[in-house]
Amino acid sequence: MATKFLTYAFILGASLLSLSTQANDNEFIIEVGDVVSIQVYNEPELNIRAKLSSSGTVRVPLVGNVIVRGKTAQQVSQEIEAALLDGYLVEPSVTVIVDTVRPFYVRGAVINPSVYQFNLGMNVEQAIAVAGGLKDRASRSAWYVIRVGQEKRIKADKNFKIQPGDIIEIEESIF
Repeated sequence: MATKFLTYAFILGASLLSLSTQANDNEFIIEVGDVVSIQVYNEPELNIRAKLSSSGTVRVPLVGNVIVRGKTAQQVSQEIEAALLDGYLVEPSVTVIVDTVRPFYVRGAVINPSVYQFNLGMNVEQAIAVAGGLKDRASRSAWYVIRVGQEKRIKADKNFKIQPGDIIEIEESIF
């Protein structure tokens, strides 16, 4: 009976761990240009704030260089806690906060094409509104998003969720 319970507990724990390492719609992937704060509870000398450089790493005291690029804040937190647990701290509690994210860009047939501050949960329609709306000759359907790290244009509708660093391109209509 105890063996069966431990087996179920292990399977449940593994399932929860795999779910916690996946980014959801309310989290985004940390990339070059983002500013992160890493705070270790009751260890102020280990706290840092850094802008992510092209190497994709930040230097954490006692741990060394930690690859942050391509991960969520929760994933980075778990990785640093595991490293600190390995001979440095008894019960480390690490908080990773993304202080500043990359902006997004809107270009093409909008009133004010420019660079804009990203807000979590934004979609293409909101980005167009921030850019002053569509011009009279703007297409109502030829909207594209170019995502960081991808060279292809993604066809988007008004509800398409944008991410920091995205380029939103609004084409003009022929008629």
